[in-house]
Amino acid sequence: MTLLIALAAAAASLTVAAPAQMRSATIRTADLDLSRAADRGALGRRIASAKEAVCGSYAGAQPDEQGQIKACRAEVARQIDARRTRVAAR
Repeated sequence: MTLLIALAAAAASLTVAAPAQMRSATIRTADLDLSRAADRGALGRRIASAKEAVCGSYAGAQPDEQGQIKACRAEVARQIDARRTRVAAR
């Protein structure tokens, strides 16, 4: 199974004319056995890495950017949860 996250993230600049950028990350899971705690931990780390790749890092972010990053990461989490629900329903 592979989870794909696609998210329209606002450009780092808050200039109104700046176009939104589409960023995505693929989270590979085929090599994981999610019945094992170690592999569930690996999945958690992969998800965190994908969130940072799509939304940016809090490190060095300005206060106004931190809110955007938080909202973006919440949206990524929502997308991942929705994908998990669809996969589990199969």
